[in-house]
Amino acid sequence: MATTSNRDTYFWYIEGERIAIVEKKTTYAIDENTDPKWQSPTSTSAGKKILVSYSAKPTAFTTDIKKSSEIPSQFHEALAYKVISELYKIPGEKFNLQLAQYFDQQYLLLVREAKKYARTQHTSGGQIVPHEY
Repeated sequence: MATTSNRDTYFWYIEGERIAIVEKKTTYAIDENTDPKWQSPTSTSAGKKILVSYSAKPTAFTTDIKKSSEIPSQFHEALAYKVISELYKIPGEKFNLQLAQYFDQQYLLLVREAKKYARTQHTSGGQIVPHEY
């Protein structure tokens, strides 16, 4: 008798900002060429533990100035350096490639620091509490 792993029985997907877990139905249609049927985990799945790992990405900037950035505050200056650099590259009366290059260098230095910061894996733990619907 062949056994199936949890990988063959369960599946997860993300819809919007939610993660969902489904399992294969134990009863299949007569025609084996059809796609398997998926359903919410049954009560026999209760008590099983799952481990969820993810990499968080900051939300995109919007025009709403009341929302704060998820980027750590020590790297906010990097954004300003990049904007200033791009402004000096626009043809016109403020065009100055030397200043643009200087601010690009400052930006890249902070990006390098941010990458070091990210590699230290500032992670936090938590627990998912099951809810019935």
